[in-house]
Amino acid sequence: MYILNQSKFYFQQITQKMDTSACKSLKDVFGAGGEIISVRTPGRVNLIGEHVDYQGGRVMPFAIDRFIYAAGRKRKDRLIKIFSADYGQKVETSLDSISKEAEKTWSNYVLGVIKELVEQGLVDMGADIAFSGNIPAGSGLSSSAAIEISAAILMQTLSGRFLLPLETVKLARRAENRFVGVECGIMDQFSVFLAKKGHAMMIDCKTLEYQYVPLSLGNLSILLVNTMKERKLSSSEYNERVASANRALEMIKESEDIEWLADLTEDRLGLYRKKIPPEIFTRALHIVKENERVEEASRLLRKGEMAGFGRLMYKSHESLRDLYGVSCDELDFIVEFSKSFPGVRGARLTGAGMGGCCIILLDKPSEGAYEEKLAEGYSSRFGIMPSFYRVEPVDGTYYMA
Repeated sequence: MYILNQSKFYFQQITQKMDTSACKSLKDVFGAGGEIISVRTPGRVNLIGEHVDYQGGRVMPFAIDRFIYAAGRKRKDRLIKIFSADYGQKVETSLDSISKEAEKTWSNYVLGVIKELVEQGLVDMGADIAFSGNIPAGSGLSSSAAIEISAAILMQTLSGRFLLPLETVKLARRAENRFVGVECGIMDQFSVFLAKKGHAMMIDCKTLEYQYVPLSLGNLSILLVNTMKERKLSSSEYNERVASANRALEMIKESEDIEWLADLTEDRLGLYRKKIPPEIFTRALHIVKENERVEEASRLLRKGEMAGFGRLMYKSHESLRDLYGVSCDELDFIVEFSKSFPGVRGARLTGAGMGGCCIILLDKPSEGAYEEKLAEGYSSRFGIMPSFYRVEPVDGTYYMA
């Protein structure tokens, strides 16, 4: 499905020429000349609703004020030349022979998207492309999804052929599933593309219906704490968790007609406790309970009940730790420290887990003391300093007001 006039208008709004390091890198590495298109895509944080998107659950992410920048221009041949300013590396291939990179793995998020676009007949020309950004890789803030969406928009704009927004989201997810090899859900691509400033998104990953939930923080702030423990999804336990959830679903489908684990209530799932192996059952239980927490979180946010929302954050982390098994010592240390620190309302791991970041909801006046005390305790325990990022909810690459 293509949309020409309307999508072209919106794409033009988000691809204005920008003086970014990506533009400079493009000219420095590939030479001057030609019409350059620039795209900016944010990272994302998930407030609540972790490891449920690939089982049809509800999630509540928002886009953050850290970005991936992409710059590109057409080529007259069918070569694709990509440069990453952050890694200082180049990759070159042809539209006719796109294959996975074994060493320069950052490029696979770009190559996978371009391969999908070529297969759909949306791209038939080469391009010079450069990327830069300030989203820390492996931190759980969706730098990969931001790269994918940036590449998808950039290449569509250069070719003059456009997909509907949701079709672009689906294409980017397919690229990560099929080409990169990570069995991710659709939340990351969805949120970095369609987020709205000052709001979280309530996304139903089964129907792809979504709504914006005002994120009125008042005297509260959102702080991200990076464990500095990088996790690599494609070589981590992520895909194993997805497989476990799929196995639980298959066993339940032998008895009743459901599409996703998120279709179940906790009581209905409990009927299968003896049928499903304990470890797989507890993972299914997390998905069901977390899905219910998102609905409650939406209600609390709309009413401005931040204390109740903070308690749900702690429950979410406990479930991810005890039922889904995707926390780690570093993440648990940060959450336990947060529970005892005055002014903190809630804390949990955000993203896939096994490293990456915690999201902290706290009173603004407490920020400085919190960072100082946590850094002291964390470095003493793990021998490394955490990183801190204050974030604001911003617009995605594309959204319709």
